[in-house]
Amino acid sequence: MHHFWTRLTLLLLSICSGYRALPTTRHSAEATAGQVATVLHVRVRQLLDLFIKEKLGGDALMGEHQLATLPELAGSAADLESVQADETLPKMSRDLRTYERHLTWLRSTKPIAHTALDDRITEVLALMRNLANRVEQEMRRLKLSPSTAEALLPSDGTEWATLRAGFVILRDLRTFINKTAHELLVLKLRR
Repeated sequence: MHHFWTRLTLLLLSICSGYRALPTTRHSAEATAGQVATVLHVRVRQLLDLFIKEKLGGDALMGEHQLATLPELAGSAADLESVQADETLPKMSRDLRTYERHLTWLRSTKPIAHTALDDRITEVLALMRNLANRVEQEMRRLKLSPSTAEALLPSDGTEWATLRAGFVILRDLRTFINKTAHELLVLKLRR
């Protein structure tokens, strides 16, 4: 029982502070989906910070910047009490794949391709695929049907429009992965 509370404390510390307290086996079979989500959250936050520094001159965009092609981010901590696997996992899988397609698009754009950000996005994409595969494996175990919806991508525009879209994608992905880590923790605790 002590091992459980230690792991839970480390997971929550990692989510809240970015402290890399989890083992480096995040790609191994022993890593849980929650551990992968926690490492992914840290990597996305680092990627967003690098993006802001290198592409936006160190200043995050202010105001309401949205992309209609991204999943809606709604909910509160109180919503975690009502998380159910049959509703949460299919949506989580679909949204992970949507963000994956958006990051792949961002990586291919002129302002990002062949830069240090390209390598960081590649690392984040690998972690996202790992997490999506684990979520989908759990869905198969529970005999849940996948929820599919082909995501639209931002249209190619000016360099500024691409950088703005990149900021929104990374900012919203950070929020989504944080929410995902919490939902996976709740589902794990209910088993």
